[in-house]
Amino acid sequence: MANTDIPWTAGNPNDRSVFGFRIRHGSRRGPMSKTKYLSLKKAGRGPRETELGGMILISRRAEEEWDRANERPTGALARLVKREAEARHRKARLGAAALKKKRKS
Repeated sequence: MANTDIPWTAGNPNDRSVFGFRIRHGSRRGPMSKTKYLSLKKAGRGPRETELGGMILISRRAEEEWDRANERPTGALARLVKREAEARHRKARLGAAALKKKRKS
């Protein structure tokens, strides 16, 4: 369980652990969540991992490849990203319509 009293700061760029990866690919609010990382991994969209001595590591090269693939997705990944964006837009439109309806009543 994370200690919420400690302010989040960017981590060590040489930390090759999953946590280091999540920190580097987080936002100003903090590291990428475990849930997000695991959902990317489950969907086959996570970085390539290496197991070494019971630890899961993400090499610098694997992280760079992941970054490049996500900057300009192609093929099946591009189609998936497009579907996800469309789903977010639909959800936003539905939320805006529900809010508008609530304001009218």
